[in-house]
Amino acid sequence: MINKAKKVAYIGGCWSTNVGNGFFNLGADYVLKQVFGTENVNMVMDQSAFTPGWKRKKGNIPWAINYWEHLNVDYVVLLGPILTEAFIAIWKPTLDILKTRGIRYAIMSAGMMKYDDNVISEIKDYFAQNPPYVITTRDRATYDTYKDSVTRIYDGICFAFFVPDYYKPFTNDLGDIMALNFDKIDEPYIYIDEPEKKTDIDFNFEGNHFGMKFKGLSGIGLKTDRFTDALIYAMSPLPRGKRTDKVGAYTVIRPDHRYNPMFIRKVFRYSNSFCADIPHTYADVYANSKLTISDRVHACALTLAYGNSAFLLAKTGRSGLLARVGAEEVTQHPVRIDVGNLTREKENLISWLKTVEW
Repeated sequence: MINKAKKVAYIGGCWSTNVGNGFFNLGADYVLKQVFGTENVNMVMDQSAFTPGWKRKKGNIPWAINYWEHLNVDYVVLLGPILTEAFIAIWKPTLDILKTRGIRYAIMSAGMMKYDDNVISEIKDYFAQNPPYVITTRDRATYDTYKDSVTRIYDGICFAFFVPDYYKPFTNDLGDIMALNFDKIDEPYIYIDEPEKKTDIDFNFEGNHFGMKFKGLSGIGLKTDRFTDALIYAMSPLPRGKRTDKVGAYTVIRPDHRYNPMFIRKVFRYSNSFCADIPHTYADVYANSKLTISDRVHACALTLAYGNSAFLLAKTGRSGLLARVGAEEVTQHPVRIDVGNLTREKENLISWLKTVEW
């Protein structure tokens, strides 16, 4: 319950290195303005530790101004999968200073990158000294991990699922779209209603039989949590087999989520490629995609949020944020979620935040 206007700053940015960060940033803008009012909420750029080329474990760049420490606000809101091994190095000095100034912090749409007992223990120790005022989580594993360490914690969902509330996309004249987002592994060859083709993965969708074939090193990424980023860039100058811009009746659009570092031969290696350093047009693509096949969790999240089907080709614990909204089988075949249930989840999360005595 808010007795008077509270000023709230939430972290944003790092869109060019992973535009999926922009998805939950836009969702956070919607959620926080519902709770605190449009005029009381601003995005502030993330810490300098996230500058490309800097090692985050070292904490923030010493000669960079830490603008967070100087904000005149009531709350700062950290977002996303920040409960990592670098959390203490990056955020403890800032949060300690803010505490001395009477400024509280919250962590929303919270997640972990990996589930490391030593990292979890270190973060819990810090929470015992300087607890977040509120945590909302994006997956069940994060909630279960920290539910006994924080007084106000909510078993929530990723804020990327609020993007349809924030952004109403345009339609287009491309007809039925299939989004193929592969920026960590090479895109598989995709066949439709060609049973004679030898394939690695098969599935049915909208009355058609699809097959996917991985060639060369691309299949390695299916078996790992994170494919070696350097390898996909190193492979980019090499000749690659052509990919079609139509799969059956579907027009293929190929979003790449990483604008920075920009390797033209990597990002725009096939027809109908798309890449940008802002998240909005990605929302247009995924909102109009009948089916998104991707190695990126948030490409699937945004597609599902707009009521469409997604298929995640990656083995990662981060897929828990998809399971949290009913997409438990998203790594096995294309799925859609119950949009009505998602709406209730979103309404319940905002209602809970409004009951907090800020």
